[in-house]
Amino acid sequence: MLKSIFGYCKGIFNTVTIANIVMGLVYFILGLIFFLNPELSNVLVSVFTGIVFIINGILSIVSYIKREGFELYNYNLIYGIVLLILGFASLFLGNILTIMLGVYYLVCGIQKINYAILLKKFEESSWLLILVTGILIMVIGIAAFFNLKDAVIAATGICLMGYGLLNIIINILLRKRSSYFIA
Repeated sequence: MLKSIFGYCKGIFNTVTIANIVMGLVYFILGLIFFLNPELSNVLVSVFTGIVFIINGILSIVSYIKREGFELYNYNLIYGIVLLILGFASLFLGNILTIMLGVYYLVCGIQKINYAILLKKFEESSWLLILVTGILIMVIGIAAFFNLKDAVIAATGICLMGYGLLNIIINILLRKRSSYFIA
């Protein structure tokens, strides 16, 4: 019985980390598009961003529902709901993209800081990198409220590329060191 529960939890963990790696690739590609062409129409950017937020929100809610006791995903329900709200707002209210990106960065930063604190409990050596990443993402979120639209979109592109790469690296590290979390 315990082995089947362990196998089930490990399967959920593997599924969530693979989904996060794929989302990291999506963020990187989206960031590249933003950076290379910041003059894209606000509507096009808003629609694409809304779709990405909605997909990520759904994945976060699913990971919360299927977390089976993993502390690491305790706040994913809140994160997922915020992403769904931002995603739908982006689809239907494209002119608030800059504000939404700022809110999104703030939420992402808080989530990364929470992950770092939990990973420190497990004595995971990558906790400090995740903490610093979370703080930097929050700073970018605050800065987004004070910039022009094209500058924010170009900066968002750089940030999304970095966030995507960090998300991929972090999840690869988590997969390699998963015995700390699953044991």
